[in-house]
Amino acid sequence: MTTPHNHDLSSGLLGTEVPLNSPLITWKDGHTTILPAVYDDEQNNLCETVDIPIIEYLAKCPESTPHSRHVTHLSNHDLTTDTIEDVVGESLSRNKPVVIRGIGHHPVGEELTADFLDKHYAISPNRAVWIHDVKSRAIDHTKVTTAGVLKSVCESLRNPEKIQCVLDIPLAQISPPDTLRNLDHGLAHGWNHTSYDVEIKSNVHPENFTVKGWGLLHHAGFLTYPHHDAEGSLTWVRMDVGIKFWVVFRPINRRDDRKHLQDIAIKLGNFTQNEPWIRANCYAEVITLMPGDTLIIPPGQLHAVYTPVASFATGGHFYHHGCMHLTEISRYLDVVVGDCLTNQVLYYALETLRRMMIGIPRLSPRISLYRRSLLALCTMVMQGKQYRAKGGHQAAVADTETTALSTEIATAIASHLGVTKRKSASMLLYKGDQYERGNLVIRKKLDGVLARFTDL
Repeated sequence: MTTPHNHDLSSGLLGTEVPLNSPLITWKDGHTTILPAVYDDEQNNLCETVDIPIIEYLAKCPESTPHSRHVTHLSNHDLTTDTIEDVVGESLSRNKPVVIRGIGHHPVGEELTADFLDKHYAISPNRAVWIHDVKSRAIDHTKVTTAGVLKSVCESLRNPEKIQCVLDIPLAQISPPDTLRNLDHGLAHGWNHTSYDVEIKSNVHPENFTVKGWGLLHHAGFLTYPHHDAEGSLTWVRMDVGIKFWVVFRPINRRDDRKHLQDIAIKLGNFTQNEPWIRANCYAEVITLMPGDTLIIPPGQLHAVYTPVASFATGGHFYHHGCMHLTEISRYLDVVVGDCLTNQVLYYALETLRRMMIGIPRLSPRISLYRRSLLALCTMVMQGKQYRAKGGHQAAVADTETTALSTEIATAIASHLGVTKRKSASMLLYKGDQYERGNLVIRKKLDGVLARFTDL
């Protein structure tokens, strides 16, 4: 495999993992990579219509550095500080991705094979998976996956005629760095803290927990199109083997215009038809992830990913109280145009959000709450059925044992935050900068409003 610190990322790939005549491109930070190439019977490169124009645009975007205004850069040494959880949570709540350099471990010198994944991650070579194929996607974008086993994907890593990937390999045993494990407020302050107040009786969909750990396996040359991750979750990803260029987008202006934010998401989803508009309205920067690097992105973060060499990464999804305003926007987009904005299907966030709401009356004073973010959580709980993602199942927003209490608490908090019959929660949320979390909530006053919910 290509050495991660070598700027020539095409070396050793041509004629072995990718076609010998694959085109090359130099990125703004100096990396040279192959461009994807899969050919039809007339030897036309099927990637020239969509994939290559997008990659050419991404390659011209500036590199994200520690001086970035929009991305927080940390090192593995920062993880040893007592405040790291607060620093990361603060950045995410302000809609800033966080990249942490050089954490985790990388088995140096081992080739990415089915045996490697079996030995280090307990992924059986015989595991059934859905395989995403670039050639199939180029021919018919509605039929991009086929069923197969992991071993076949690994064996085809050295087949120049194939570019494939497997998304979301379930790895429930995977977790973020220990000092960041409590960032998962849905688990730590939702599910963990509420079973006394509301016993778990209904059939909870396993998706509430299986999304917390997964693996990503990619061939060299795979482009993941611009999208945001489903159901308003935050995403963390750790680069285990290989390299990824993770490109994050943000609006240049009109952050107070929800329709404009929707337009950006839609037009990025159809990049080749809207490139001039995107250049005029979006800012993008490239976060280069190497083995040991971890990236955490806030809810709704629009991003594209190019994998220039065979790679394996681990990661997961979670929720955070400081980011609920971003979760709400993301889930709103899932309702309006969700079928064209995400590369995966997740539907069952509501039960976790209800549990987070039920946990607020007993929430640790260490956890900061912000007005717009808290109001967004209230809105998603009180209007749960209105946030069913486009194409989602009715069961995803069904009433359960948590519905009544979570709604009662949300209504009390919303009233405390200024919601009235004439001034709805949506009216307050849709006003102003949609990425702003709002002022810090005075917990003493809020605790007084919620005191009746803490009786034993």
